[in-house]
Amino acid sequence: MARVEAETYHIPVMLSECIDALRISDAGVYVDATLGGGGHTSAILEQLGSSGRLVSFDADEVAIEHCSRRFADELSRGEHSRLRLVHANFSTMREHLTPGSVSGVLLDLGVSSYQFDHHVRGFSFRLQAPLDMRFSPEGETAADVLNTRSEEQLSTLFFTYGDEPQSRRLAKAIVQRRAIAAFRTTADLRDLVVQQIPPHHQAKTLARLFQALRIAVNDELERLRATLLDVITLLAPQGRIVVMSYHSGEDRIVKNVFRDHPEVLKIITKKAVEASDEEQRVNPRSRSARLRVAERRSE
Repeated sequence: MARVEAETYHIPVMLSECIDALRISDAGVYVDATLGGGGHTSAILEQLGSSGRLVSFDADEVAIEHCSRRFADELSRGEHSRLRLVHANFSTMREHLTPGSVSGVLLDLGVSSYQFDHHVRGFSFRLQAPLDMRFSPEGETAADVLNTRSEEQLSTLFFTYGDEPQSRRLAKAIVQRRAIAAFRTTADLRDLVVQQIPPHHQAKTLARLFQALRIAVNDELERLRATLLDVITLLAPQGRIVVMSYHSGEDRIVKNVFRDHPEVLKIITKKAVEASDEEQRVNPRSRSARLRVAERRSE
């Protein structure tokens, strides 16, 4: 596998805002729940003292391999290392951490730039690849979803997870097309959209469909809801949870979980924080990002 440099893997969105929101202390225990290219992990380590600890999760073996190289010096310290990389989905967090021990948790729910631009699992409609979209090898693929779900199920999926206004039309076209030939690659789905949607709407429609399929394949919204509830139990008093979402469904779950637990959580961001105009200009993928922060109340 080709080596990927840190600066090309992913540009962290709202990096300073996320790190500031964590309020990192020298000896704290922190979690980067979505390791990716290691941008947030690197920034946390810069502020963490020698007795602090950081546990970083990712279900994607490419991210783990990349960050094992990027943080080789830190990891080489063995039991004295401040960093532990965990090759697992963030939904397994409670299996690796002690309740009431964590000073801060960061979840960046976006797919990394590397996965969009280079990954062979079909996250991007711009590249020819199998319609896979799984973050780990288990479970059904995006092709399985397209080839087996009913027209009504596909329509609901595209509308609920992708905010797609043409969900019914596209679902009907998919069912008709798969009767002739099964969907196998990103090009198959891209060609169908080109046939069904006017040129000036095709890119946005494709982005919405690919997002919806990725969320469905990885059960992202249910995992997010369950993980947020787990994080509440893991946080120490005054520990913070910092979540950056990119889809209205994700942001709604974060907002509702924070709101529904006033007895244990104090909401720090009264409304979602958005990237600055300058960041949106430099990094277009930051345009849809929404940042929310909550703090566990002192007992």
